[in-house]
Amino acid sequence: MNKKLIILLSIVITFLACSSSEIKEYTGTYTFGHELEIFTDDKTGQEYWIYDGESDKLNRYMSRLVQDENSYPEVKIKIQGIDKGKATNGLAQEGDRVLKVLKYEILE
Repeated sequence: MNKKLIILLSIVITFLACSSSEIKEYTGTYTFGHELEIFTDDKTGQEYWIYDGESDKLNRYMSRLVQDENSYPEVKIKIQGIDKGKATNGLAQEGDRVLKVLKYEILE
């Protein structure tokens, strides 16, 4: 009986771990500034802090806009990424999540 329970729990844990690293496509608005790099999904309104992968390239692009325009430019963007869960860094608000950017496309 205990072996069956352990096997069942292992399968459930494996399933949950795999589903949390699912690559999805998001479309929304990306806002960039001195202490703010946040993406807001158009469909759900969910806010994501972005990091890793292609986010460095995206932030270099956005830095050029900051020099040329206002201090917090917003762009429409399509992102392929992985929702990594709840954001826990200093400025994150309740409900903010973290998005690992694998690929992006500026829509404006």
